[in-house]
Amino acid sequence: MLLKKYVKTRRKVKILLLVTIVALIVITCIILLGTSGAPNSATIERLLDERFIARAYQPQSEQLQPQQPREQAVALLQSHREHGVIVPEKYDEQKIKTRIMQNRLQQAKQQQQQDAEAEQARTTVDALATAVHIFYTAPVPWYKSKKPPLPQPEHPNEVALPLTTPRPVKILNTAFYPALGLYKPTVKLLGQHMDNIRSCGIGVIILSFARPSDPALLHQIIDLAPQHNLSVTFELSVAGNRTLEFVRQQLQDIAAYVELPGFYRVWSQSRAALMPVLYVSNAYKLSESLGRHLCRPTVQELAEQQQVPPETGGLRRVLDAFFIGHIRLKSHADVLRRLCFDGFYSKLPSNGAVFASTWKNWSYLKSYALSYKMLFVPTVGPGFAERNKFPRHGDIQRHRSNGRYYGVAWRTAILNHVGFINIASYNNWPDGSQIEEVVPRAGFLDYNPGSRTKYLDLTAHWVGNFLKTRQEAAAAAAGAPQNCYELLNNTIC
Repeated sequence: MLLKKYVKTRRKVKILLLVTIVALIVITCIILLGTSGAPNSATIERLLDERFIARAYQPQSEQLQPQQPREQAVALLQSHREHGVIVPEKYDEQKIKTRIMQNRLQQAKQQQQQDAEAEQARTTVDALATAVHIFYTAPVPWYKSKKPPLPQPEHPNEVALPLTTPRPVKILNTAFYPALGLYKPTVKLLGQHMDNIRSCGIGVIILSFARPSDPALLHQIIDLAPQHNLSVTFELSVAGNRTLEFVRQQLQDIAAYVELPGFYRVWSQSRAALMPVLYVSNAYKLSESLGRHLCRPTVQELAEQQQVPPETGGLRRVLDAFFIGHIRLKSHADVLRRLCFDGFYSKLPSNGAVFASTWKNWSYLKSYALSYKMLFVPTVGPGFAERNKFPRHGDIQRHRSNGRYYGVAWRTAILNHVGFINIASYNNWPDGSQIEEVVPRAGFLDYNPGSRTKYLDLTAHWVGNFLKTRQEAAAAAAGAPQNCYELLNNTIC
């Protein structure tokens, strides 16, 4: 009706159609021009991909240069095309290997720079804590032997007999890799280790004394220790032979080292003399053979023993020392008390593995030691990586948890106000309890995140806290009678 009303002639109809077509053409041009001015999402993604590829294939030296001009950047992003089709870049293996090596070299330089800065910023303790002892292994048993499996029989009813005796296979026995490599003890290396121990504030090194031992190496360590303001003591081992004669022979051998200047001695108030301190591993196993031979004789017994040779008298006639025995269970503390030991220590740095190594039981052990005028020495460690030492107790491996495990052990020992603390260990690599420096290596654990001296720094920190706590306890008890755990200046009861 409207067309009939306003468009009454054929000429007007043609004009209207022409105007409509022109309007449609204009609108289409506007839409096309707007689309070409703003890139769509597909264009943006293609541009980002090409930029990423250009940066990935750009050499490391060119990436560090200032920003290139816009024309060069645009030319770099333009892919090579033939007949409108993108031609893929040829794979150049040599360039890729070169780029990978350059990246690795730069990462190695950055790691060396970080290690150098960490060495300069290492935490050290100026004061010396003779109440902190650390286990030291020399030489380190880097390898363990494993028997190869026997050949399988061809038939089920046959028994396979090897033609020759299979030789044991040597396997590297460490979960970490040392920064100094698989070293052997030399004068230079021992000096470097003692400098690290001294910088942590530790004053005493504990060496394992097992027969047969290397007398030359033991003399070398004891002679070198005073040059670094350190002392040395021994840990007797009675795991394989627990007879009275064996213990007596070990004490006779140790008596030759006790008078050396580098051997550790403390002043005993009750005996009014300097006494050497000796640790006894597996001492709880001596209950049947040792009897009361370690007890101090009375005046009458002393007069009787003077008439018999030292080979048949008490063990303290051979060597009178401050004996600290190794315990594991709760009942072992009473066993050592009846054997006349002067104290006991836990040795295993695995929380929860046995009663003595469990942190929450240290308060009881300290109270028991005080009740009988004994000394309790807790053992702290950064972790434990040996799985098969005590298989009947299950998995006793303890992860380091970025140093938190070590911190809780130290904090528990300090809060119990103990007089002595020993650390397991400086370089017991087979047990995975070392605080020595490590280096990242494929197939081995490391101290990341953190520097290679991470646990040396943590040890220095906690030794400083231990010294501060002991000094505060001594100042608070000034004028009052002090117990064995509050006596300073290398003095015990």
